[in-house]
Amino acid sequence: MEKIEIYSSKKKSLLMLIASIIFVIGGIYMFMNAENFTGYRARSPIITKGIGIMSVLFFGLGIYVSTRQLITNQLMLIIDKRGINMNPKKSLSESIEWKNIEGFSEIKIQSAKIIIIDINNSDYWIEKEENIIRKKLIKFNINNYGSPFNLSANSMQMNYTELMKTLNENLNKYKYNA
Repeated sequence: MEKIEIYSSKKKSLLMLIASIIFVIGGIYMFMNAENFTGYRARSPIITKGIGIMSVLFFGLGIYVSTRQLITNQLMLIIDKRGINMNPKKSLSESIEWKNIEGFSEIKIQSAKIIIIDINNSDYWIEKEENIIRKKLIKFNINNYGSPFNLSANSMQMNYTELMKTLNENLNKYKYNA
C-alpha cells in the first residue's frame, strides 16, 4: 500500500516564528511609546496602545503555534489508496474516499493559492460533523466555494504545484484506473 504522508514545514514555521517575534516587539514598542505615535491618524495614545496590545496578543499566538510546529513534526495530510485524510490528528481512518472526489480546482485569495476538493457528497460531511463551529465552517465553504474541503500548501513541506500534481496523480491512479 503506497501511502504519502505530508508533514508541516519546519522552514515555514521558523519564518513565521521570526515574523511573529518582530511584530510582538513592534507591538510592545507601540504600547510603551504610544505618545510618540500620535499624529494625523491616531490622535489618541489609547488607540495606539490598543493596536500594540492587539499586535502582542495576535502575534504572541503566532509564536506559540510556530514554536509548537517546530518542536513537533505535525502530520498534515495522508494520501493513500482509500482516499485523502485531511485531519490525521483527529482520526487516522477518516478519509475522503476517491470515489467521492470529483476532482480538484483552485482559487486564489490575494496571492495564496488554495486547492478545492470537489466532492459529490457534501451533505454527508455536514451531517457527520458534531462540532458546531466546524459544521458552520463546512457550510460556509460549501456556500462560497462549492465544497466543504480546501487545502493550502502554505504550512506544508510540499509547495502548491507539487501538492496539486500529487493529488491529481493519485486521483487518476485510484479512482479512474481502479
